[in-house]
Amino acid sequence: MRRTTIAVVAAAAVLGLAACDPVANSTTAKSTAAPVPATTAGAPAAAAPAPAGEAAAPAPAPAAAGDGDKLKDVEITGCVVDAVLHWPSAEVKITNHSSKASNYMVQIEFLDATGTRIAEGLAATNGLAPGQASVQKAQGASEAKGKVSCKVIDVTRYAAP
Repeated sequence: MRRTTIAVVAAAAVLGLAACDPVANSTTAKSTAAPVPATTAGAPAAAAPAPAGEAAAPAPAPAAAGDGDKLKDVEITGCVVDAVLHWPSAEVKITNHSSKASNYMVQIEFLDATGTRIAEGLAATNGLAPGQASVQKAQGASEAKGKVSCKVIDVTRYAAP
């Protein structure tokens, strides 16, 4: 319970800082990338082959000019469902491709087999230097039943103070 409380307080602090940041170049990008399916064994879903008779997920569409470069900074490297709690989580690799140290907030949605959103999670990192990468975890807090996929739905990047 204490670990969950600390994680929630930390996420709220990051969101609070972002909401109060007057940086003029603060922008948000929306994802149109295909969801990444989850596994229950803890292995990254990207390593799992597509089921027989199903095509692999298509490559993400190129992002629009402007905010789209933030989407290139984020990659889902794992999408799993915890074997005990049955909560979904996503491992997210954030790489700063900008020319300035930046703070990131990445919103992940967790979808069931029908495409219905069952949970959301947030991954964040601060002070990421140009060219530097950080691996973070976005945790959903709802029980996942059956197949689950993970999708980046929002990326916020702003210059670190």
